[in-house]
Amino acid sequence: MISQNALHHAEKCRFCFMCRHLCPIQLQTGKEINTPRAKGLILSMENKGTAKFDRDMAQTMYECLICDACVNDCATGYQPPLFIREARTEAVANDLAPESVMKLLENVEATGNIYGAEKPSFAREGKDVLVYVGEVAACKVPKMAESLLKLLEQAGVSAKVLENEPGSGAMLADLMGYVDEVAQEAKTLANAINATGLKTVVVLDSYDAEIMKQRYAAWGAEIHAQVVTATQYVSDLLKAGKIAPKASLAKKGACHDDDRLARTFYEFEPIREMAKAAGFELVEMFNKERLAKSCGSAVTLAYMPNIVLKVASGRWSDLLRTEAQAILTANPQSYLCLTQNVPEGKEVVDLYSALI
Repeated sequence: MISQNALHHAEKCRFCFMCRHLCPIQLQTGKEINTPRAKGLILSMENKGTAKFDRDMAQTMYECLICDACVNDCATGYQPPLFIREARTEAVANDLAPESVMKLLENVEATGNIYGAEKPSFAREGKDVLVYVGEVAACKVPKMAESLLKLLEQAGVSAKVLENEPGSGAMLADLMGYVDEVAQEAKTLANAINATGLKTVVVLDSYDAEIMKQRYAAWGAEIHAQVVTATQYVSDLLKAGKIAPKASLAKKGACHDDDRLARTFYEFEPIREMAKAAGFELVEMFNKERLAKSCGSAVTLAYMPNIVLKVASGRWSDLLRTEAQAILTANPQSYLCLTQNVPEGKEVVDLYSALI
């Protein structure tokens, strides 16, 4: 059942059109059903008994990136992702979620990650910091993880990576909401991190960093170390002179502010400091920082690739309106989504690799 708190948000959102122009999916599909308002209306109808929650309604709830663009711009503080996540919980519990979603959940149960494959290990011993790689980088963008670790080594930072790195719960939470299984994943990872005794955890994927910093404590899974995004950590190393800037590339690039860095952490400068240090001349896309349009997420790409292709194309359209030759990112999920449909003559740049 949807909680009363989530229903309160849904009832308010069903009356309001004010964020429809910010939804990256609605912008690409043009369908009203893809707006936060429509999703609120669906749950309101179910709550009032005028409609029954079915597979079509469940499908609609998964046509959302949970990118928080709607939350970021809401003048009254309502949160569509709150009721969308709970609707996904209901969909899974009642076997109404899309087959592609259920397959990913089966993969998590079998292998611990959405890809249904053995997660590659980046294990190493170190005494300064613990690096959390995450399943997207490990399984799909290993070069980014390797580059980050090499960059830290060059900066004189002794980094440890867990031998059998547990999932953070971020992917599972997007698939089925904040349920007990997600809290258990959080506790497993928190215990593994705390057992190292290290005081700093450098998190490569901002989606993992968000759930660690925003949710773990409430689940009794508090991490004793300081959790810092890899972008912030590398930026601090640059400022300390431990990473040498590269020569100018005479190439223009635009930074993509990923969903979590932009709207959870309000972190904008570190990625731009990294880009400048990598030798890029920076230009800005019109939709930037907190208003940056999402390019998709790895979990949505896994269960609904057609949606992510459309959304990524929308982000490339933003780049094409600038003089930039490259879109710059330091997030494995953004890199993965943007590389699905790169326009001719353009490129996606992993800034960790660019700094080596």
